[in-house]
Amino acid sequence: MVIVFIGPPGCGKGTQANILKDSILPDLNILTVSSLLKEKSQDESILGKEIKNKMDNGDLIEDTVVISVLKEKVNTMSNEQILIDGFPRSSIQADSLIEIFGNDDLNIINFEVDDDQLLQRIKKRSIEESRADDSFFEKRLQIYKKSHSEILNSLKKNYPVTDIQANDKISTVTAKIVDNLGLNWGNLYWLLNTFLIISPLQEFSIGKNSRCKFTSK
Repeated sequence: MVIVFIGPPGCGKGTQANILKDSILPDLNILTVSSLLKEKSQDESILGKEIKNKMDNGDLIEDTVVISVLKEKVNTMSNEQILIDGFPRSSIQADSLIEIFGNDDLNIINFEVDDDQLLQRIKKRSIEESRADDSFFEKRLQIYKKSHSEILNSLKKNYPVTDIQANDKISTVTAKIVDNLGLNWGNLYWLLNTFLIISPLQEFSIGKNSRCKFTSK
């Protein structure tokens, strides 16, 4: 299974990725561009040193480099569950997915969130996590919007893309994702033996701080 999460900064991609891994797909490998680039920058290779130099100087990492690093990582993972968070970020990167994964089925989920909701989330996150990049949120959002329609068009040439309204509560968004991925009761059998079932409506806890309702299919 290969899952791709795309959406604006602050839309909840990272939160949902962690919920899937912690509570539903324990063998899921979460790949983010930032973590892959950081990992590569430390391997003492020629490319790694080039990436480190650019990161230290705050320079933009070219699409070709990002694609190369992701492809190299994916090639080391055989038949593993993969979730790619925050890639692609350009139409060139979007087109590269067919090169990296070929005709494999990709579950691409596009997170849609209202601008006002995003701003509230980012303000809250910047207070709680002190993330430096959040201070440039409005600029990042405008950059994202300029390229996002092109990215979607590129993706849809080769793969289906599912839009998910992510303004809702975390547990509600999780339910939408689980449903889209086809992780129904057969796939979630282990959850029934791990978490307390509260009622016939099949309400149960996923993770430490969230609750989610699933209805029978």
